[in-house]
Amino acid sequence: MYKYIFILAFFSTYLFSNSTTILSAANLKFFFEDLTKEYNKQYPNDKIDVEFDSSGNISDQILKGKNYDIFLSANMTYPKKVYNNNKSATKPKKYTTGALILLISTHKGLSNSKLDILKDDEIKEITIANKKTAPYGVAAIQALKNANLYDKIKSKLYYSTNASNIIGDVLWYGHVGILPKSAINSLPRGYNMEGENWIEIDQKLYDPIVQGYTLSEHGIKNDVSNRFIKFLLSDGQKIFKKNGYK
Repeated sequence: MYKYIFILAFFSTYLFSNSTTILSAANLKFFFEDLTKEYNKQYPNDKIDVEFDSSGNISDQILKGKNYDIFLSANMTYPKKVYNNNKSATKPKKYTTGALILLISTHKGLSNSKLDILKDDEIKEITIANKKTAPYGVAAIQALKNANLYDKIKSKLYYSTNASNIIGDVLWYGHVGILPKSAINSLPRGYNMEGENWIEIDQKLYDPIVQGYTLSEHGIKNDVSNRFIKFLLSDGQKIFKKNGYK
């Protein structure tokens, strides 16, 4: 009898919890708090628990059994991988499209030089996201190759698993970084001038960074998860656009 009550209580808590667990691509970290604040204006009793990592690392963790409700990836490939391995209940769907910027601490004429500035001998290190686990790293390499720059500057390339670390390398050590456009609103005052500190990289140089989501078996039964996804695809889009997404 007690065993039955315990099991019933466990599943009641599991199925009717007022929270959702989200595993999110790191590029959303810069403004995710804005999303949750706006969401909680509509649903003040809902709790959003989120962990950030590269999309590749997240998919590997899910395949190894990590629990989650929503997986917000930086591309469509990793949620497809999760779905194809029966670790999600929904086919991946798009929620936004990202963009790349080139960030430098300060350099007059950046708006004219654009990516060619990377050939400057004074630039010793160019930090990008890890191409093995981060879609934005893949896009950065693709952009450099299509701009006919990769072979000329590949010896300067360094890889990071965290976009915040890329910003630190640029601002503190004078390096150059290629990172998500969403980082702009997190830059300190005096380091966020378009054309001087950063430029958007021509989107014709890389494939569209289409970001996709998927829900787990638990997530699709979770009211909070479904409400949050609905918000993300509606009112949340204003916040995405404000932070450089389409």
